[in-house]
Amino acid sequence: MGVFRYILKRLVSILGTISAVLALSFILMHYAPGSFFSSANLASAMGTLRMENAHLYASYMQMFRDRYGLNLPLWRQVLEYVWHSLSFNFGNSFENPSVPIMEQLRTAFPISAGLALGSIVLALMVGFPLGVVAALRRNTWVDSVLTTLSMAGQALPSFVLAVILVLVFGVWMPGLVPVNGWGTPANVVLPIVCLAAGNVGVVTRYMRGSLIESLRQDYIRTAEAKGVPYRSVVWRHAVRNSLTALVTVIGPSFAFTVVSTVWVENIFSIPGLGTLLSGAFVDDDIPLAITSVFLLCLMVMGMNLLVDLSYALMNPRVRLE
Repeated sequence: MGVFRYILKRLVSILGTISAVLALSFILMHYAPGSFFSSANLASAMGTLRMENAHLYASYMQMFRDRYGLNLPLWRQVLEYVWHSLSFNFGNSFENPSVPIMEQLRTAFPISAGLALGSIVLALMVGFPLGVVAALRRNTWVDSVLTTLSMAGQALPSFVLAVILVLVFGVWMPGLVPVNGWGTPANVVLPIVCLAAGNVGVVTRYMRGSLIESLRQDYIRTAEAKGVPYRSVVWRHAVRNSLTALVTVIGPSFAFTVVSTVWVENIFSIPGLGTLLSGAFVDDDIPLAITSVFLLCLMVMGMNLLVDLSYALMNPRVRLE
């Protein structure tokens, strides 16, 4: 009963937080300078129409405001956009009004989620053993090298690494790996590498710190005093108790990696969520921008909830209150 009460309390908190973030985002976009019609893709066309036929221009603008509710008071616009987002009724974007945003998400989101999941798996496959080696060789040159590389991976933005990989495999070694496009397994190699680089550094550092802390515990010294082989002490006791630290990393990292695909997908010409949402804020496409904010908040807070529940399953001493 306590678990269900905890989940209900967290869901109410998540809904309240998302509502506040959406309302603030909408107000900021409302008062930001410029509009959708002043963006580069429409400024010249609408300016010409306004000069040639002012009446038709005014009629078109009025029809546009009526369709999207932009002629309503600000407080009502905020409430309607927040309610529609929470009910997953995102409506239509300014840029592509003929296709509902939900239909666009059904096509784009699986691509970005697949890239993010692949990068997390790659980060675990590389970062986990590196973190174990760094912990077992702590305060040596091996530890220093691995720690430096992990920090460099975290410091290097994914879009910078993407540009470097495009230069290497598109100019210096062309044809070895595709640098753009989508549809074949080879197209995911470079994007996943770019997205995984930072996560490898995070996993390595978390695993190293957690394992070092576990190796200092009393039960490790007790096992060594009883004559348990060192390999069994490390893998059966220390490493297993250090895995809870990775749970803290994996959940939020997945959510932020999905958002990181915005730049990577544009560089590699991948028709995912990043390509769909990248121009929303630049073009003042309010429905699409609010949708992107909603998805980010939902993924981050949803993953945090799953992390807390996983802690309770992995460690019975953790109480959910």
